[in-house]
Amino acid sequence: MKKWIKIIITVVLLAGAGYWLYEKYKPKPEAPIEIPPPITFDVTQETMTQTIQVKGKSVYTDQTDIFAPYASNIKQWHVKSGEQVSKGDILFTLDTSTLQTEVEQLQSDLEKAQLENKMNQVTLDQANMSETLGVTEEERKKAFADREGKRLTNELNQKALALKEKEIQKKQAVISKSVVYASASGIFQMNEEDSKTRAVTEGQLIGSITNISKLKFMTIVGEEEMFRLKVGMPVKVRMTAQKDLQFTGKVSKVSKFARKSTDTDLKQASQFDVVIDLKPDARMYGGVSLEGDIETMRKDKVTVVSSLAIMRDQTEPYVLLDKGNGQTEPLTIQAGMESGDKTEVVSGLKPGDIVVLP
Repeated sequence: MKKWIKIIITVVLLAGAGYWLYEKYKPKPEAPIEIPPPITFDVTQETMTQTIQVKGKSVYTDQTDIFAPYASNIKQWHVKSGEQVSKGDILFTLDTSTLQTEVEQLQSDLEKAQLENKMNQVTLDQANMSETLGVTEEERKKAFADREGKRLTNELNQKALALKEKEIQKKQAVISKSVVYASASGIFQMNEEDSKTRAVTEGQLIGSITNISKLKFMTIVGEEEMFRLKVGMPVKVRMTAQKDLQFTGKVSKVSKFARKSTDTDLKQASQFDVVIDLKPDARMYGGVSLEGDIETMRKDKVTVVSSLAIMRDQTEPYVLLDKGNGQTEPLTIQAGMESGDKTEVVSGLKPGDIVVLP
């Protein structure tokens, strides 16, 4: 009896192990293949723009240079380098001691010459009153020559006096320029820091006054872009180092001549300078790197679709219009301007339509 029980238990165990092995290694049925939904694009109505991307730097272009009116030493500075000045403010004063000495000497010489000229005139008048014509022709000629000589000498003395007076006036005019005023408003910057103490020469550049309210974006474009640009086009500007700061400007100048570095090299494409006026903004500084998008074309309320949905393997571009319930219909369209990943649809679609990407 016990023998049969052992046999039954063994059979049950073998059956259980076999079932477990069957369940573990039996082939599993393949999962049903899910068909992904089609990729669709909505047809919308938007404003489309075309732009040209440019890079360059901000530059202060309204700058007034300050020159020394005459050779001298700077006696006193009334402003510091980097200081804001207004038109008419005193910038610096030049030393006039040497010129004053020269003027005093000239005035002394002039007074002496005037006195001598008066004495000569008195002597000439007395000689004319007591002059005898002479008896012989030779005596008369001699008297005439003496009289003419004295007259010419007097005229030369008068001219010499006039020249001295002009020289004095000229030096006095120079002295009147010893106080140098700001000819414009802005930030004054010295050309050289050591010009505070050293002597200056006539016409030497002392510094400049920069109007920081007038900044321009200087950039360069190729010859293809140049023909698309016009004065007055709006520009969106951003700093290269801080792209989150947005600024605005407009094109104020497009050069008609290629840069000299490119107009002589026949292998290199020509480049043209473009100037963009920046709207005043306290966050903008001169000399920083800038990037800009020049808007060359704008269309409002146009029908737009993704460029990916447009197929061009036939004579005319077409799309697959979604008819619903998984049904599509090829539809020929007329495409217009392109901007980024979107294309204008001139005819064939209307806002609200849905197209399918095959």
